[in-house]
Amino acid sequence: MAVRKATRKKAAKKKAAKKKAAPKKSAKKKAGKKKASRKKAASWGGQRPGAGRPKGSGQGPSPDSRRNRVAIMFTDDELATLKRKAKKQRIPLSTLAYELVSRSI
Repeated sequence: MAVRKATRKKAAKKKAAKKKAAPKKSAKKKAGKKKASRKKAASWGGQRPGAGRPKGSGQGPSPDSRRNRVAIMFTDDELATLKRKAKKQRIPLSTLAYELVSRSI
């Protein structure tokens, strides 16, 4: 049994020595992945006025969009009144609410 332990220790030492002596392959793989994952730059180009990427065609919301949300609590009567006005004007309820809030600011 003592002989087995000694041989296992020797084998473990040899593995450790090989790992230290061998060059690291992972660094080469990572460098290769970086080159492959780079995106080609999109060229919207042009120095003329009006040339280039159209507004809002990139990622994320356009600069003119309404993206901040606000919650408003209404009573049943207030909500019914708003719905009636929205139906009369033929616009969505949220648009009517937005117009009322933006006018009051």
